[in-house]
This record gives sequence, structure tokens and C-alpha cells, in this order.
Amino acid sequence: MLRILLATAFAVSAGAAMAQDAKAPPEGTESLPKACQSASPGQGMTGKAMEMGDMASHSMSSMGEPQMASMKAMQEMNRTMRATHGIKDPDLAFVCGMIAHHRGAVAMSKIELQSGKDDQAKAWARKIIEDQEKEIAEFEAWAGKRAQ
Repeated sequence: MLRILLATAFAVSAGAAMAQDAKAPPEGTESLPKACQSASPGQGMTGKAMEMGDMASHSMSSMGEPQMASMKAMQEMNRTMRATHGIKDPDLAFVCGMIAHHRGAVAMSKIELQSGKDDQAKAWARKIIEDQEKEIAEFEAWAGKRAQ
């Protein structure tokens, strides 16, 4: 019975994915430049399974708001990075993965600025945001030229 339910759930999920608009970016690449989207096969079922495993491995009830925000930022970063692993061009895969990675660092740094208390940690967070946002813009410009 469990096998039948799992098979049915998989079939429904696959059917829904196939029914998606052909122009929709691959799953996990929605926030990346067009060059990354068009080169990526998406994160697929492996990525979804890993994401669910990430959630299950943490006790949600014992987390405060900063920890929950940090976990959410890490999961989104990981989801997007997994979607870049299938890009065949190693240069484009690197750049697209680094965009996702840097965005994760910026998100975590913003959480530090909102919730942190230590002046040194907050100074690092401000520097990370400044440096990584500059690099993200450079990566996105490079990817934009690559798409042309």
C-alpha cells in the first residue's frame, strides 16, 4: 500500500512538473541570471529530498527567530547551488554557484545585523554585505554577457 501511495505521489509530482510552463526557469534557478537558468537542468528530486532531510535534521521547536531565519537562508542558498551543479560549462557553473553562495552570505550577514550583539561580528557582517554584493553584481554582469 505504501509503495502505491509513493508511486502515485511521484507520478502526480512528475505530471505537475511537466505541466509547468515551458518558459519557467528550472527549479532552484528562479533568482539566477538567464544564462544560469537556461544552462541548468534544475535541482530535481535529489535536491528536494536533500532539502526535506535538512529540515528533518533540526529540531524546529528549539530554535529562536534568528536561527530559523538563518536556516531558511541556508536552505535557499543550498537549493539554488544544487541547481547549478548540472550546468555543463564549468565557468558558468562556478559563477552561477557563487551568486547563490554570496547571496546566502549576505542573507546570513543581514540576520547578524538584526539580531547580533557583538560589535566585531556586526562589522564583519557589514563588510561581507558590501564585498559580496559588489561581487554578485560582477558575476551577474558576466553571466549577462555570456547569455548574449
